[in-house]
Amino acid sequence: MFFGCKASSLFTRNYYTDSHIIVNQGGSSSGKTHAIIQVLFCLACQNPKQVITIVGQDIPNLKAGVLRDALNIYADCQPLAEQIKSFNKSERIFEFFNKTIIEFKSYSDAQDAKSGKRDYLFVNEANGVDWNIYSELALRTKKRISTASIVASVMTTYFQLKVDIQDIRLKQEAQSRVDELRMKVLENQVAVLQQQVDEIKTKKSAPTPSQTYSTITNPLNH
Repeated sequence: MFFGCKASSLFTRNYYTDSHIIVNQGGSSSGKTHAIIQVLFCLACQNPKQVITIVGQDIPNLKAGVLRDALNIYADCQPLAEQIKSFNKSERIFEFFNKTIIEFKSYSDAQDAKSGKRDYLFVNEANGVDWNIYSELALRTKKRISTASIVASVMTTYFQLKVDIQDIRLKQEAQSRVDELRMKVLENQVAVLQQQVDEIKTKKSAPTPSQTYSTITNPLNH
């Protein structure tokens, strides 16, 4: 349920996920953007002093798409509207009474995307957003990243490759650790053997009892 209103299964799956990165794929008008906005409104109300950034490929795209959907949800849901202190139309920012904000932005290049940090990120129509821009935004997002795209995008492949790379690295690190422990065991064994060899050499060089003698001079014989 979304503030007492009916929500789709997409809302439920996006809201309750524990994943850091969520990739939503589907056809046009499949409801993915609407569901993600509902999720972000819920997170905004439940978590004070958060920064939530919704990104589009450009401002006209934002205004005609995801921002329009957000304004419709805001207008149609009175319980939600009661949680929102104001909407700055020129800056495209929802400000909540708990000091959380939802901002709608676009970025011209990767350098531009380096400005600002956030707790939640939603990249709408991710196929139209430059990969370098996305990377800089993702690096500066603390909690959750959501994307929506019409078809399977390069992001899906990237995320899978990233998981594979991390798995390989973990295995390599584990193997390196095992090799390191084996080396330490061998070094310790060599040290023990060397000590035993030194002890044997010392015993061989020491005189035997039959060879040991001393001369005592009696002063009375002189």
